[in-house]
Amino acid sequence: MRDKILTFLRNHDKNRFRLRDLIRRLKIHPRERQKFKAVLNSLVEEGVIRIDRENRYAIPSESGVVEGRLVVVQKGFGFVITDDDRPDIFISRTNLRDAIHGDRVRVQLFRQREVNRLRGRITEVVERKTSRFIGTVTREKNDFRLTITPVTPARGIRVVKTKGITLQSNLTVVAEVVDWGTSQTPIVAAVKSVIGDANDPANDFRIILEKYDFRADFPAEVVHYCERYSESTIQNQITKRKDLRSLKTCTIDPLEARDFDDALSIEKTRNGYLLYVHIADVSHFVNSGSPLDREAFNRSTSVYFTEGVVNMLPEVLAADLCSLKPHTDRLAMTAKIVLDEKVNVLAFKVFPSIIRNDCRFTYQEVEDILKEQRSHPFLRELNTLGQLSRALFEQRSEWGSIDFDIPEPIFTLGEEGIPREIRPSERLRSHRIVEECMLLANRLVAEHYSRHDGKDVPFVFRIHEKPKPENVEQFIQLIRRLRLPIAIEYDPTTSKGMRGILASLGDSPFKGLIETVALRTMMKAKYAITPHGHFGLAFHRYTHFTSPIRRYPDLMVHRLIKQRHYRRKKETDAELIPALQAGVDVANEMELRALEAEREYTKIKQLRWLNERIGESYPGIISGVIQIGFFVELEESLVEGLVHTDTLEDDDYYFDEDHYCLRGRRLKTVYQLGDTVKVRVQSVSFEKLRANFVLAD
Repeated sequence: MRDKILTFLRNHDKNRFRLRDLIRRLKIHPRERQKFKAVLNSLVEEGVIRIDRENRYAIPSESGVVEGRLVVVQKGFGFVITDDDRPDIFISRTNLRDAIHGDRVRVQLFRQREVNRLRGRITEVVERKTSRFIGTVTREKNDFRLTITPVTPARGIRVVKTKGITLQSNLTVVAEVVDWGTSQTPIVAAVKSVIGDANDPANDFRIILEKYDFRADFPAEVVHYCERYSESTIQNQITKRKDLRSLKTCTIDPLEARDFDDALSIEKTRNGYLLYVHIADVSHFVNSGSPLDREAFNRSTSVYFTEGVVNMLPEVLAADLCSLKPHTDRLAMTAKIVLDEKVNVLAFKVFPSIIRNDCRFTYQEVEDILKEQRSHPFLRELNTLGQLSRALFEQRSEWGSIDFDIPEPIFTLGEEGIPREIRPSERLRSHRIVEECMLLANRLVAEHYSRHDGKDVPFVFRIHEKPKPENVEQFIQLIRRLRLPIAIEYDPTTSKGMRGILASLGDSPFKGLIETVALRTMMKAKYAITPHGHFGLAFHRYTHFTSPIRRYPDLMVHRLIKQRHYRRKKETDAELIPALQAGVDVANEMELRALEAEREYTKIKQLRWLNERIGESYPGIISGVIQIGFFVELEESLVEGLVHTDTLEDDDYYFDEDHYCLRGRRLKTVYQLGDTVKVRVQSVSFEKLRANFVLAD
């Protein structure tokens, strides 16, 4: 079996194969498949063959040429991130060729002694990330240039005039590449449209939408398709579903929420709990293959900004007909869960229902009711939900589930688009109620509907793979170098071990910092059609079932449940798998794009806030140390800026890599990760998306 696999892969060393393709091409008999998988896994563990991030197998490149995605930093050099688990490859400025940030490239590796410190040069651009730039125009003598984020290529981008458009400095424009130039000559791009003045904060939202190619509106055929649905669509379903309108049901959401995916009902029984998790039945409205479905598939996710939302579904569905609005009949997929006092699951099933939301709570309202035990028609139910969520959290903790509590910046915008206030998000008991109930429903759906008659069946999972060993080692080294009072006997390569390390921090001032570093240490969660487990949650199987209004994978899961609920077999497993794989591939890509857009928008708004406060001083914590200085995160606003070594005039400072600190040569003063300092805002660079601080004392 081993020779058979290796011979085939060596004969096809330019290709990568999924498991099902290998089984088919090698004609593996069903009786041999377990043995085949075991041999395949053994070859991967030995490093004889490799598996990439898309679960495709191949022979490692023997020529020293690999492919990957280029990430360029502001200093001008870059790293190539490959599809397999090899370390990132360093590319110096002189070896970038004509590649720019985001391109897929081919790299020739240099000979090196250290396996974990790879270097190379780019030999070919395999695929451009984009030929469309969103950037700010600057004038250099008689030329106009374009500045783009996160980094403008060192050779520059020259923009040429287009008929009817007048160019001037500080305009944000959309430009199309007409000539990629060479490694020594600039890219040439033609301006296609003008978004507005880059200095005007009112344009921030539009710029982000253009840059990441998001459309807030929907095509005419999709809008027309939605016209077939109305309140009568819901009323016509009443006799065909389980009628749960008599249950006391509520939603708990942010104050500004406009769409309501999930609702809860609960009863305290003699032996435990009876929990109902009601999820909006989007699949009843979004028919597979329809114009609406194609648009939702391509968008794959809703994207949220302070100034607006790019919905996955048109508003008539997202905020009305699908949304579990109060005092209104709505279609749902209900998960009925029976638990004992120790929150062991005694019974579970999912079925189509019709519900009525009796009360729309905000998180703060629930928090106030629980804290003050004020009289309310839902007081008993909320107390029961609080009791259940605590028990579920304790159970997860025993399993090793990791609980991050990293605050996010919340903006209060003025009319001009500049934040009046930035405050850290607060995690309330009411958040925990919703989180625990949704986690429970997602886990049970994955466990129950991904297997049939003891065998795996096609399904959509949310997976979180184990962190890479080299990342874990760096994390442990950081803890040791900071001399933190953490018991290192925990094994951080396991969920339980990582949780133990983080839990041992207690109320340490380093807690937030170490949690952030731990989060970066881990792999990013993603969608997959194979159950690789969820490291962070310590679940063997997990999915996303609870937000189909804003996530396409949840909609896919609802369809699979209905197919099995009604015992429909429209498609064979072999036919289902390619469709599910296509869905998760697009979902993963769009999720990353949405995350990048939200992060950039947040950074811009933070810089807008800082730009109004030049010269003011704030306390902060050192959140990162590099050769040229250290980053400081302000305590209240969570805004980050750089204190450059050039501004530290009391001594000559050097970077002590072993201890993650800057150390003075003469006075021996140390600035290290986690130190508290007071800084003054010196300047803001929107081009580099960076703030510059100086020490205030």
